[in-house]
Amino acid sequence: MSPIDRLLAAEPFDEAPEFEPAVAECRDVLRRRFPRYAEFLDRRPGEFPALFLPVLKSTPFAMPADVEISVKLTSSGTTGQPSETPLDAENWQRRVQAMRASYQGLDLFGISMHALAFLMDPATTRMAGSLVIDAVLRKMPNVVSITYLAKMGSAGPEFKGAEALASLKYAAAQGPVVLIGYPALMSAIMAGLMQAGQTRLPLPSGSCILTGGGWKSFLPGLPLDQAEFRTKASAFFAVPPTSIRDMFGLSECPAVFVQCREGRYHVPAWARAHAIDPETGRDVPAGDTGILQLTVPLTTCYPLLKILTTDKASVEMGCGCGLRAPYLTPRGRLTAARFETCAMKIGAAVGGQP
Repeated sequence: MSPIDRLLAAEPFDEAPEFEPAVAECRDVLRRRFPRYAEFLDRRPGEFPALFLPVLKSTPFAMPADVEISVKLTSSGTTGQPSETPLDAENWQRRVQAMRASYQGLDLFGISMHALAFLMDPATTRMAGSLVIDAVLRKMPNVVSITYLAKMGSAGPEFKGAEALASLKYAAAQGPVVLIGYPALMSAIMAGLMQAGQTRLPLPSGSCILTGGGWKSFLPGLPLDQAEFRTKASAFFAVPPTSIRDMFGLSECPAVFVQCREGRYHVPAWARAHAIDPETGRDVPAGDTGILQLTVPLTTCYPLLKILTTDKASVEMGCGCGLRAPYLTPRGRLTAARFETCAMKIGAAVGGQP
């Protein structure tokens, strides 16, 4: 078993001595496959620089001949240029395995349930959220069925509230359900029913809600706040707040950060998350806000090993849920001039086409 595979087999939220060997293996493979990435690393000997995500989006690497692409994941592109992440079969399966392990490590899907996916039907899109979640749900033995409530049509996203409501009521009559996907669409269901005079739709005991895909609403007039959504959804669906979890991730990163029962996004064993000071490039003190930098040694078919994102975050230790893993707190996207200046500097350092 390779170091990367041993890392994936480790306890998902505990110390992982396999991490550094997996980083070394991943970096060696990427250096061989991508000479321009090797050049980028060699410009700063003795260091391990991160690729700045916007540069990676705008100047993609040419794929080597020995990589046979099986899937291309796209981001939503709702806050800028969509990105495309090519994966071969091995790395696609690693991504699915990692997310499944995170779910299991947080004791999710412990009972039989029907999945109501407030996501684009994967048959109609290549968006990472839909494709990865679909593949993971199909690997969860307790997921009895999956019903998609939205699709990508010729004119854009399509979501029919009446049909979604009928599917929701039917599934809930069969037993516990998991509502998973865009909080905007779940809010649309609640808003529509409340306007019609229905103030509650209790779900069967054991049901849960997993939100993901960001908190950017593509439905007019539905601004979203995570804390407010949790309160409203808990009351409306009669689901305990601890059973409402959010997922944070990027299409370029194979690690998805899932909230624990305390509402914190724990960093799994196969990832390292750092909040970086934009001026010094060093970690900021625990709890302070910096630029989110991620190191995830699971992808050997594209240089996604270490990336500096455009997200702001803090990283801390010591959660009341009992998990030993650190947790990150997203703090929004880069807006301050000091962060943008750093971003431009790092982008220039990559030197154009990788």
